[in-house]
Amino acid sequence: MPQTRPPSEMALLRYQIISAYLAMDPPRGQRGALLKELASRAWTLPDGREVRFAAETLRGWIRAFRRGGLPALEDARRPTPGVQVLDQSVQDVLCRLKRDVPARSVDRIIEIAEETDLVDRGLLKRSTVHRVLQARGLSGRKKAEASTADLDRFEAAFPNDLWQSDMLAGPYLPDPERPGKQRRAWLHAWLDDHSRLMLAGRWSFRSDLPTLELTFREALRRCGLPKRVYYDNGGPYRSHHMKQIVAVLSNQRPIYTPPRRPEGHGKIEAFNRLCRAAFIEEVKASPIATLDALNQAFNAWKDLKYNRRVHGETGQTPWDRWRAEPDRIVIVDERQLTDAFLFRANRTTDKTGVFKLHGSRFQTGPELSRKRLEVRYDPEDMGQVGVWLNGAFQERVRPLEVSPTRRPKVDEKPPSDVSDRDGDLMVDYLQSLVERHQPLPTQDAVAAALAAERAHEDAVVDLFAAHLEPEVIDEREIREFVGRYGPLDVELVEAHLADTVEALGADPHIHTVLRGLREGLAGGAA
Repeated sequence: MPQTRPPSEMALLRYQIISAYLAMDPPRGQRGALLKELASRAWTLPDGREVRFAAETLRGWIRAFRRGGLPALEDARRPTPGVQVLDQSVQDVLCRLKRDVPARSVDRIIEIAEETDLVDRGLLKRSTVHRVLQARGLSGRKKAEASTADLDRFEAAFPNDLWQSDMLAGPYLPDPERPGKQRRAWLHAWLDDHSRLMLAGRWSFRSDLPTLELTFREALRRCGLPKRVYYDNGGPYRSHHMKQIVAVLSNQRPIYTPPRRPEGHGKIEAFNRLCRAAFIEEVKASPIATLDALNQAFNAWKDLKYNRRVHGETGQTPWDRWRAEPDRIVIVDERQLTDAFLFRANRTTDKTGVFKLHGSRFQTGPELSRKRLEVRYDPEDMGQVGVWLNGAFQERVRPLEVSPTRRPKVDEKPPSDVSDRDGDLMVDYLQSLVERHQPLPTQDAVAAALAAERAHEDAVVDLFAAHLEPEVIDEREIREFVGRYGPLDVELVEAHLADTVEALGADPHIHTVLRGLREGLAGGAA
């Protein structure tokens, strides 16, 4: 074979090593001994290092030289530079996915391409995709954020031992109250420290206390009661009402990060970084234009991706780690949960049992006239408030004069184009998640609590039906009584009905029976 260029130093060295064997051309039976002798010698490489080569390596060089001469001893060369395993069309798809959302990582590009059937599953490898992006100048990576050297690492001992919370600045969306204007959305999020499970998250245009409370209540309903809560020094977290909620539910005080040191709750901060890169960047490139659509997409991403993604520190998905210890999950009673979130104010009733609260008048029973009461209420729903005396619940009362008002309807039609990107997306990744989303089956106590309340009412109605004549039963009056003064002691109700029938017969007026029951309840509370 003709020599087309000067041999390399390595080719010459290999020829030098095997030249003695070629010259001697030993007969069969002596070849192995000669190869072992050559393999025992040290040879100096062109860079000055001394090495030894195995006998089988030498045997391979000898066969190569006999087939192709000195050029066959050259190092193997890559036949063609670039990525050969992927078709040009597949490479174009990968590059388009990266250009649509530059923050997409290699893993997320592979995930999106496979889940949306743009490429066959198993075809893409990380190294191959990286070379494709690198060849097109699309493989840049942001510098890591500066770290704080004196932070300790810690982890809660079990699920719901410690919850962390934070607010994250999100994307701008069309402002429904100011057509043509944009407004920033804020994420209120709660995360379990032990499992890293994202318990609840909600996007809102306001980073205020009501939105924080709404998200906290959702987390409590779905995931049970935390032993402790931990967050920074933001105004909503420092509010008296948030302290009251935590104290009522867990008999603990909130834990705050040191001033100007939010890095202490690093797990929620790590989630925020991931959320910016993996969710917010996708939102910026999507047609999402309303808070409802944003929350729908976030819940799908949270349940399908974040909570089912293996965490690098724990080696488990947050969902699997959180539910690994179900005996640690303490379900919150719905009535206790509702009471914890109520605002509280002291009021003194007049001689008719009337008091004022936020411009509305309420009337209690006559036994509470001229009393100093504690009123517990939801400022967003003043249709009914609870009345307490000396720490004991008395009744629920409605306004004397109800004049409901409605907020003006807001037209939230999104503009035709809310993104500054050029052209259309190859794939709407967040919408594909929404279409596949099934919420995680966490411990949601709302439906169970409502069913329990209905069952309690039914049980009381059944007691009345068992003791009184059918013509005196007024089911609506009985249910309203239970709703106002309940939950009732079923055994006390049954005993009162038995006494009533013994004294008055089985057909007294329903109001007489209920008035006597109310007096009996008040006597029991006293």
